[in-house]
Order: sequence, then C-alpha cells, then structure tokens
Amino acid sequence: MTTPFGPVDFDRFHTVEVPERLAEHGTPDMGGLHPLAFRLDDGRAYTFRPAGDRLEVVAGDDGADTVVELTHPAWCDFVWELQSCFALLYAGLATFPRGGLGQLSRWEPVLRAAFDGQAVYDLGAPPPVLDADGGPLDLGRSFTLDDPAGAVGDFLGRAGFVHLRGVFTDAEVAGLRAEVEAAVADARPDDRRSWWTTVDGEAVCSRVNYLNDRSALIAGLSDDDRLHRIGALGGPELRDAVDRLDGHTVVIKVPGATEGLVDLPWHRDCGMGGHPVKCPMLNVGIQLDRATPEAGQLRMIAGSHLGTSRLPTARDVEGLPVVALDTEPGDVTVHWGHTLHAAPPPADPAAAGRRALYVTFVQPLTFELVGPGQGFNDVLFTRDEGRVRHVDELR
Repeated sequence: MTTPFGPVDFDRFHTVEVPERLAEHGTPDMGGLHPLAFRLDDGRAYTFRPAGDRLEVVAGDDGADTVVELTHPAWCDFVWELQSCFALLYAGLATFPRGGLGQLSRWEPVLRAAFDGQAVYDLGAPPPVLDADGGPLDLGRSFTLDDPAGAVGDFLGRAGFVHLRGVFTDAEVAGLRAEVEAAVADARPDDRRSWWTTVDGEAVCSRVNYLNDRSALIAGLSDDDRLHRIGALGGPELRDAVDRLDGHTVVIKVPGATEGLVDLPWHRDCGMGGHPVKCPMLNVGIQLDRATPEAGQLRMIAGSHLGTSRLPTARDVEGLPVVALDTEPGDVTVHWGHTLHAAPPPADPAAAGRRALYVTFVQPLTFELVGPGQGFNDVLFTRDEGRVRHVDELR
C-alpha cells in the first residue's frame, strides 16, 4: 500500500494486496456472512465472498447480496479505518443499492483482519480472561491509588478496564458538579459542543464537550498528579487530549430519554473510525454520582480490547464476561477505548441518573493527525439540530 492514510489504488488493492495479506494473516472466520461488494461512483466494483474456509475477492458486484456504493476518497478512508461503517452512514457517504448496513457492519471485523491482520474477538467463544498465574482473573476486583501501579496496570491490560476507588474527595466532587451544572445550563442544541435527547417532548442535554474551555477547575484536571499517574497506566507516551477529541467531557445519563444517542449501546470509543490513529486510547471517567443499575451504570466486556468484532447483540452478551461497575462519587473508571462497553438507560425512570466527567489520554500520533478542536465524533453532527441520532434512526 502507499503512504499511510493516503490514496489507495482500488484495483491493485483487490487483485494484489488483499490476496497477499490473506496469505500472510490467514482467513478470519466468516460465519453468517453473505457476499459483499464495494462499488465506486465510477462503476468499478469488487465482491468479497466466503468460499468454504477461504475468502475470495472477485471483480464486479453481480453476485453480491449487499452493495456499498461510495466515492474513492470515502473508500480509502474506510480501508485505512479512518471512517468506520457507522461514520460512513452518519456522514451520508455510503449508499446501499442492494442490502444495507447490517451486513457491512458484520463484515467489518473480518475485513480488518484481512486488510491489516487485526485479531478478532470471538463473540461466540470469548477467550478466558486470566491472571498472571493462568487462573481466572477476579473481574470484580477494584483498587485504590495506594495499590502498586504494576498490579493496577496488569489488571487493566488483561481486563481492558479498571475501577479505582476514592480518588477524588467529596468536596472536589461537589466543585466539579457545580461546574458541570453551569455548563449544562449554558449549553444550546445548536452549539455543536453538546448532545441532546428528548424527555417528555422536551430537549434535554446529555453531554457537553470541551468543558475545559469554560471551566478553569476542569481545565486544571490536565495538571492533576492523580490523573497523570492514572494516564501512565497506559504507557508513559500517552498525553491527555484536552484540546481535541471532545476535550474534557461530561456524559449524562438522562432518565426517561426517548430519542437520540444518550443510552449508549455496546460500542468501542473508536467506533466512528480512527482506531489506528488514536488507539491506544485510555478513557478516565471521574464519577460524579453513584452508579447503580437504577442510575444507568457502565458495563464492560472483559478482554474485548484484545481484538476487533462486530457489535454484540443481546443474545451474544449472554455468553460474554460482562462486568457492571458499581461506583461511588469520587471513584474513577479507566478503560481502553477499544474495550466493548455500554451505558444502558437507568432501570428506574424516576432515578436521578448519573454523570461522569471524562479525560482522555492518547498516543503522540493522534496529535500529529488530529488538529485542535477536531475529532472523529464530529461526524455525528451532520444535521442542523443538536440531537445526535442513534444509528437505528438513520438506517
């Protein structure tokens, strides 16, 4: 392939590069997949199809159940994983003359494995999450900052997340809450820095980005030694993305929400694209409220950060190592952006909900390729109103 993230020769890629990569990486499992074609707007097309235990690539799209039509630049971005299938959908960059998003999303992890050798996390037979002695890792374990950093980092590396108790004091949490409440009061649906949902017919704010631009207290988190120590769990090269990738952000669980992307289904934080640019990415969540099922707590699939996969269904989840994080105000959750996680709606519509303030740590390459004020989630703002749609509303 040519310069990383640059133009890719459409014909050479399918006729030469993909077969070479399959010979090098092997063929991923293709269970449940049907022939899928990519067609450029100039008419050129190639079809990926299962052939027994092999993946075949053939010219044309006559035999494809699903055809994805897009421009050459959009296809290049997909190949480089700068835009995922969901980003293409939100931005209106892909159409489906036949089939739809469902097959493309199921094909995407197989294509990632074929294109660049990414490991695939098997939703049907997830690998066990083991400790250093080869036994089952205690996934319910939590830590404090007084525990050895090596033990905390080892758990994070194996599980893909870690829960740190009592990092911030009650007084500090109260100060952060006040800043968040002021920011929410100032937010507007058209400011392109906040997300909105609908409750009882009224617009309600569910997220505010770049809080550091309006709050000196929140901006000061970039200088907090505790957060530096937590960010270092991911490696000494990681830096906080205070001025890009949404900055320091508050996520709000809104009870009674009926529309919008507020009750996050299973996802990865690189799910809109940019995995090779911004991962490894470590997300540090300062819990401002108690997290319980009633309030809409964070859930993680342990070990899922070690591979890519389609997004799990409710049936898939029944057999996966799902961990619900019970946290108190002042606790901190840490997870790799590539870890599958979800924040379902509050189980009790009358509950107060939950707020978490996030600081994100990323690798140096991110700062080279993502400029200040930019982020891969910007594709969500593709409509005039501030309500960010759930993907099901765009199908």
